[in-house]
Amino acid sequence: MDIIKASAASRDVSGINIRQFLKFFIPSIIGLMLFVFPIPYVDGKFVTYAEGFTIPISVLKDYIQGYIGDLLPLLVVTSIMITLCCTLYTKIMKPAFILKNAFLNNLLNVTTPWLIIRMLGAFFVVVTYFKFGFESIYSDNIGGLILYELMPILFIVFFLAGLLLPLLLDFGLLEFFGVLLSKVMRPLFGLPGRSSVDCLTSWLGDGTIGVLLTDKQLEGGFYTKKKRQLSLQAFQQCRLHSVWLSSLRLSSRATLSI
Repeated sequence: MDIIKASAASRDVSGINIRQFLKFFIPSIIGLMLFVFPIPYVDGKFVTYAEGFTIPISVLKDYIQGYIGDLLPLLVVTSIMITLCCTLYTKIMKPAFILKNAFLNNLLNVTTPWLIIRMLGAFFVVVTYFKFGFESIYSDNIGGLILYELMPILFIVFFLAGLLLPLLLDFGLLEFFGVLLSKVMRPLFGLPGRSSVDCLTSWLGDGTIGVLLTDKQLEGGFYTKKKRQLSLQAFQQCRLHSVWLSSLRLSSRATLSI
């Protein structure tokens, strides 16, 4: 009887371990495939690895931008105006359901300087979108560049990162790499081993996502402000394939000159 109970208990423990492993493995491998695994894709087309590479999340960003690119400026303006209205409502009315919610309170109950910045940003965005007032604000090289070129890209990147970054952050992948690569990252960069995922994401793919990942590490208490700055300087300032392509161009020029 005791042998049967012991066997059943071992099966239960084994089942729990398998479930825990799958809970770690499946989201983590999906996160690695999306944010770290390089694919040969440059300027909207698939190429060879010698011509350049990026991560799948950047490809997904390009496809979304291609399908709804014309709507993105309107979505940006709408989201900014909704945020401003909710911020003003929070500052004036001080609703309890927002103040008691940590996320909403941090998002909407901002300081006065940040409120002024949001109001100015909303004003400039509306002026640029509807093209009234000062042309120096909505011209193609100033407001038009920001609203129609920069902000749609950031809008998609932040949306995808907010939706998919938990696959890297919340299922144990960073802890796993933290133990595995601590002896590599600390001597080279003075950073914990978990920064290796930040490094690969930034070097191989989109530096903006790397910045978001770094900020999440700071908010979680895994980075100090000093380590955050080290990460931004070491990883987000350049992308590995850009350096590689530059070196290839320099070597080809040197060969031609010879």
